[in-house]
Amino acid sequence: MSDDAMTLDGNAAAGALGSLFAFDVTTAIVHCGHCHASGPLAELSLYGSPRAMVLRCRRCDTVNIRLLETDRSINLDLGGAARIEIARRR
Repeated sequence: MSDDAMTLDGNAAAGALGSLFAFDVTTAIVHCGHCHASGPLAELSLYGSPRAMVLRCRRCDTVNIRLLETDRSINLDLGGAARIEIARRR
């Protein structure tokens, strides 16, 4: 990452991810596949632009989630996350 890259938190991904999920995905618990840290998606570090996002673990900087929007599709890569935990609605 360049020093001048703007870092946001996972809340900035809420709009793009909201088109894929029927709940507030920023509350989902992401478990890092590298360091095993866990916490809400909202606490991940976000880099990129509205159409190309990378969400990284705040503890070890591993890429947990990638989101790429094209004119034809939305590509979601969860490869760096060991798992994502979503609470049941009550």
